Amino acid sequence: MYRPLEKGMVSLQVTQIIIEHHPKIKEVRMISHEVSVNWRQRYKQGQEKLGHIDEGLVHTIPTINHWYEREEFCSLHRDTMPKIEEFQVWSFNSKVRCHDGIPRHVPMMNFHPEEGIAQEQICVAIEHICPEKSGVLLESGRYYHYYGNFLLSEAEWLRFLDAFLMPCVLVSPRYVGHALVDGYCSLRLTADATYKPTVPRVIEVFH
Repeated sequence: MYRPLEKGMVSLQVTQIIIEHHPKIKEVRMISHEVSVNWRQRYKQGQEKLGHIDEGLVHTIPTINHWYEREEFCSLHRDTMPKIEEFQVWSFNSKVRCHDGIPRHVPMMNFHPEEGIAQEQICVAIEHICPEKSGVLLESGRYYHYYGNFLLSEAEWLRFLDAFLMPCVLVSPRYVGHALVDGYCSLRLTADATYKPTVPRVIEVFH
């Protein structure tokens, strides 16, 4: 019997349980990347953003890409993960390799809701876009992360991104833009004491 997703779990546990639930997954990928004050935090107003649009067009490349066999990944522990530099974190990638050779995605979304939008409203949006699907919402420190406990084809993944982007008030277009360039979504598994001090943790479970 597979372990259930539960409140209080951290993001590494969530991704491991999702991988366990889908035996067709052969390999998964983690990336290490730098964290800092981002472009949207530095430049609050529209005119400021336009004045620094060159910085807003920068697409960073992961410092480390590491593929794991499913069993190897599912046995990882936060204390035994590979060491990385200061101001670096490990993130999980949505795109997975399957035994049949067809790439699929774990549904993942990084919420940056507009001011005044509550957690309950985000949950309603998730249930509307992913009806009757298992998944979890995590608190990331500033905002929220979502993982679905199901798999998407490449075409379904594009429609998934589109569905969360279209309401305009749930996610950052920059997050979706980076995902489209990369060909996958990524969400943080670890913390950085300076810029990302909170390890994402489950606050809501969808059945």
